[in-house]
Amino acid sequence: MSGAPETLKVFSAVIKVVLSDGVLTQEEKRLIIAIGRELELDDGDPLNVYNAVLTGEEIDGGREMTRKERVDLYRKSWMTVHFNEDESEDEAAVMKCLREELHFSKDEAKAIIEPLREKQTEDEYEEPKSLLEKMKKIIGR
Repeated sequence: MSGAPETLKVFSAVIKVVLSDGVLTQEEKRLIIAIGRELELDDGDPLNVYNAVLTGEEIDGGREMTRKERVDLYRKSWMTVHFNEDESEDEAAVMKCLREELHFSKDEAKAIIEPLREKQTEDEYEEPKSLLEKMKKIIGR
């Protein structure tokens, strides 16, 4: 893979994945909104890309992404997917697409999210200190 990934091309690839089964779930909507926000797309770009994908147009272009932007996007997307501690097949497909579009190997992607996984595990086992924290933990907030 040559060159840095471009924002519109990355977003287009994600839209293709979420539309591939013909159903756009709430989780997928939440994820593409987070991705679009993180990519800092111009006003109108998300809708233009969506419409282009629907009509079968190929989308290239956008701003070239730095390594830091790619890492931040992958982490933010992972956190969005794992907000409720589960990952649907559709969300897994989006994460795989992102990994490929952002030019990360499987090992690189794993290393990028490992600190997030560790933090999630620490938070699960941390004993709540107050009654309010205990209640929040019980109801999952």
